[in-house]
Amino acid sequence: MKNFIKILIIGMIFLGTNASADAFKGGRILTNSMIKGCPMLLPDLAGTHSKTEWIDIVKNGKLDDTIHSICPKAEIKPISDDSMKDVLDYLKYYSKNGGALPSC
Repeated sequence: MKNFIKILIIGMIFLGTNASADAFKGGRILTNSMIKGCPMLLPDLAGTHSKTEWIDIVKNGKLDDTIHSICPKAEIKPISDDSMKDVLDYLKYYSKNGGALPSC
């Protein structure tokens, strides 16, 4: 019984980390795509819109325009469609109503 509980706890830890891995991968992709930076931290940039607003922005292909409206000096390399899902997960995770607080 003790072994079962240990395996269950370890399994829950691994499942919990995999669920949020896409958001952190999206943060790395977004960081690497910025040629010239933005004075804001990326979590603060993501916090300028809500989850549904970010979904609409990405769905309509206006991510670059939105980032430029927030940070006019930012230059962004194109992000592939495969990576855009991870970037959207990151933006939703740190959005206004995402529930995550950026760590300092």
